[in-house]
Amino acid sequence: MSEIQLADEFVYTVNNVDTTIHLMLTAAGVSLRDGKGTHSYRLKYIHLSDVIGAKVHYGAKDSVYLLIHYFPLIKNRFNGKVQRCKKQVILCANQHETTGGNVKQCIKWKKAISRLINGYEEKPDGTQKTKKRTFLAFVNPKGGKGIAKKMWLNTVKPMLDVAEITSEVVYTEYSGHARDYVQDCKDIYKYSAIMTVSGDGIVFEVFNGLMKRDDSTEAIKLPLAIIPGGSGNGLCAAILHQSGVPLTLMDAVYVAIRGSSTPLDMVRVEQGENVMWSFLSIAWGFLSAVDIESEKMRWMGEARFTVEAVKKLVSFPVKSGKVWFAPLTEELDDGSEPTVASPKSLPRNKQISKDPIIEPTSSESLNDVGGGSTASEEENGIGEVLDPNFDFTALNDVDTDTDEDSQDIDSKIPDRNRIVSDTAHLQDSENCRCKKCVPAPTPDPELLQKITESIEQIGLNSDIPESWKLIDGNFSTVMAFTLTHLSLGFKCAENMKLDSGFVYLMHSQGRSKKDFLQLLVQNCTPESNETRTIHFEKVRAFRLEPELSESGAYVTIDGELVPYEALHACIHKGIARVLSLPSAV
Repeated sequence: MSEIQLADEFVYTVNNVDTTIHLMLTAAGVSLRDGKGTHSYRLKYIHLSDVIGAKVHYGAKDSVYLLIHYFPLIKNRFNGKVQRCKKQVILCANQHETTGGNVKQCIKWKKAISRLINGYEEKPDGTQKTKKRTFLAFVNPKGGKGIAKKMWLNTVKPMLDVAEITSEVVYTEYSGHARDYVQDCKDIYKYSAIMTVSGDGIVFEVFNGLMKRDDSTEAIKLPLAIIPGGSGNGLCAAILHQSGVPLTLMDAVYVAIRGSSTPLDMVRVEQGENVMWSFLSIAWGFLSAVDIESEKMRWMGEARFTVEAVKKLVSFPVKSGKVWFAPLTEELDDGSEPTVASPKSLPRNKQISKDPIIEPTSSESLNDVGGGSTASEEENGIGEVLDPNFDFTALNDVDTDTDEDSQDIDSKIPDRNRIVSDTAHLQDSENCRCKKCVPAPTPDPELLQKITESIEQIGLNSDIPESWKLIDGNFSTVMAFTLTHLSLGFKCAENMKLDSGFVYLMHSQGRSKKDFLQLLVQNCTPESNETRTIHFEKVRAFRLEPELSESGAYVTIDGELVPYEALHACIHKGIARVLSLPSAV
């Protein structure tokens, strides 16, 4: 049992009856008990992990109140959803004869709770004071459905005030505003964290602004607090997923307040003369086209991605190109550095020949699609509905059994045993060698560090090592991602951490609508199952060279459009920081 740090009597109203209760504070929580000694019983218990702050309130006739604000997880009895709800306990201090004595009692409790939550620091005279935090907040008024400013004023800012977090807000006015601001800010280190109330676009700007500073090595360690205020909120969803909390607005603010600095992987991307840093995804083909061409439907919020994806399944364009990658299980012979070779001179056994493009049959159409996205509600307590755009949006299951031609399409796809690792699962064989049945070997940590350092030295203009693998031909999509989610409503992996140290490279050279529908409804992930045309590789680095003569295609980095040309990407483990709760993954 935790040691009692503070105990006092307050007046608490229960069923409209004022009751004198015994209030006790421990490192684990706050207990409200009625009566004394062995005859007391607990009226309420508040876990300290749910508390974000306490305030002293002055009422009428010299009355003084202690307000404890907390956000417990509660299961809604109507829809069964577990969500964080805003609550407060109001306690009246009247045990002292003077108002000043009651004020001192409430202030003593407020400081004790704040120090348990936020920690404390030593003053020069040896006394202690509560740590003060200041957030630099970027709010994008035009992001997503255009309600980020309203979210900031009505929900985020009041919660920060309760938590005694000072905030300085910047409303972004043009593309690149956040990047320019953090790049040129001379007193950036006075802030405890940088908060973004926006989509992933402003997050991309902030990270790249920090990395353009002369002191980028230290600046990138300034943690980011992510609030979902745009169409795509992939980083926010990944943080909440790793924290083990629901994907809601209230939980995002709670994690920003109670979270601690957590390492985040970044991917260094070279393209032409430019160097960019990615935290989410690099896409080419189907998925990048969905992202860019749905921009005109921003008013729909996150649903715009689903609508555009269904439209793209009709035409299903393919593009030519080459992808080289360094597998995660790569090992060096005799501990030597990897040798290099020109891409044109790569041995034949290191290449993966291109797949034929399987043309869709005439019966494949939009009628095969059996579902779409459904908006779910986010509540601030039972029955108080917030904007539903910021809750987890689940796609309905798609009935793929009605696809009469799916079997015919799959049967036309040749055997994929030439892929780097066997990916087809043999259900009737005890000798199956697929990724699901045969776990990947665990490399030696020292060797892994040596390989990582050598890979980070390879750039866009470097020769490609012989140990890298090559896929070439026609692609329907290529996407590299480092997080569990691409948005609040799209989970692309299950067990990835914020600093996993590798990139998932997803590639497809087929045109099976059934497979892509599985991808859209999240039935095709690295942990669940690969399809015959969609495959996943764990990599440390990769190079993408699209055929430049083709038109109508896009390359995106974290959802931002970049020039349509070759790029080289390499993972850098845990160099950035975000605010997150201890990992639940």
